[in-house]
Amino acid sequence: MGYGPDLYQLVHNPMRSRKKIHLIEGARMVASLRCGETPKVAFDLQYMFKEKPRVLSELGNQMQYVISENLDSRTPFPISFVNFSNNEVSQKWLHQCVGFYGGQYTHQTVLPDFTEKEIVYISRQAVLILISSLLNARDVIDGPFNIGAIALCVSMDTARESLGAARRSRIRTVRLPIKRYVKWQQGPMYLPFPNIMRIFREVHLSGGDWETALLNNISKKMEALKSTAGHQQDIELTYYTAKGYF
Repeated sequence: MGYGPDLYQLVHNPMRSRKKIHLIEGARMVASLRCGETPKVAFDLQYMFKEKPRVLSELGNQMQYVISENLDSRTPFPISFVNFSNNEVSQKWLHQCVGFYGGQYTHQTVLPDFTEKEIVYISRQAVLILISSLLNARDVIDGPFNIGAIALCVSMDTARESLGAARRSRIRTVRLPIKRYVKWQQGPMYLPFPNIMRIFREVHLSGGDWETALLNNISKKMEALKSTAGHQQDIELTYYTAKGYF
């Protein structure tokens, strides 16, 4: 028995120790990688630095939330940031917003290889629907994840950047089953990245319950307003937006 650094220590609150927090977060990530049950998520940054400074800042904030919530999760997703240019602007942004993923051992990183059938690229303009193992089916069939990796284009996707990136990479594009479960009546059909990751996490934990995951992570403005005009009527006035992600 010994006392001292890395030996027996009295820690009143282990969650106040940054070193202990890193050990816990690292253990969760290693467990997720070894089990191999969660799909890997790749954030494609090739269009990131073509955005305006205000949009760039907003996307950076979203990435910070994604990283923080993923590290706090008991079942974190293995996250990678890919296709970024090695210039001063991108390096500064990565240092500020993605500082968790830098380090002195990055040259030792070994990236796994996936076949084209194991990777999907999320795009709201896609025809196919990400809903089950039958990714090539046009019918919506509920089911759990059965894919190796998911790619997300870090942009507002106003010019269909995600479709262009997927075609260049020869990756199958799919869309989330939002239209099936959500009556979207207000604003553009855009989800912030923290919301998308929460949806993925809930779908993974529930074994494929997309409806609950979508409704829990899309802001709901008004629902089921009742009115009496001679007889009882249920007037459905449900509006969904995705502006808030806190």
